Amino acid sequence: MSAKRTGRCPTQERVLEAASEVFAEAGYHEATVAEICERANANVAAVSYHFGGKADLYALVWRRAFEEGLRAYPPDGGLPADAPAEARLRARIHALLARIFDDGRTGRFSKLLLAEMSQPTENLAEVRREVIGRQVRETSDLLREILGPDVPEESLTHCHMSVIHQCLGIGWRRMHRQAFLGREGLRPEEVEVLADHITRFSLAGMREIRDGGER
Repeated sequence: MSAKRTGRCPTQERVLEAASEVFAEAGYHEATVAEICERANANVAAVSYHFGGKADLYALVWRRAFEEGLRAYPPDGGLPADAPAEARLRARIHALLARIFDDGRTGRFSKLLLAEMSQPTENLAEVRREVIGRQVRETSDLLREILGPDVPEESLTHCHMSVIHQCLGIGWRRMHRQAFLGREGLRPEEVEVLADHITRFSLAGMREIRDGGER
């Protein structure tokens, strides 16, 4: 994205791009301002001058990576709002998996997300609530639609956790270079198959909870 389109100066854009790479590779705690500025060909004071410090820069990188991922792989998958709930759930699962296995720019968010889960940073709590909160609420509303309006909140939370962590668990393996299906990456058609499986598996469990009650 050009500096002209964002309203940022070229130095800011270079620092943001370099920071996206360094934070994705090393995580917040291990990343250094010196490394970021070296890659950006910028003065080491650029981070403080333009962004207020390492923590504020990290929050901006995190937000931008998340938004880029949503633009590339919209959670609704292009489905209309009145599409069957099961199809909309599959679209959300596929979008998350696609972001995790994207090797381009949008793939950075999965690395940032998993690194943050491994070593949380206090300064990112507000940004996480803001940028992920809407997705959490939308997914919860969708699961409530599938489970029924009388589903206990605890059961809803358990189902939400189960669906999302099936996807994140695979991402975790990739982050730590543990092979899945024999290799680190997946081809687009394999992501489709995996999305189908997680959807069927999740729906089967939710049908049991909806029809029989969670014991």
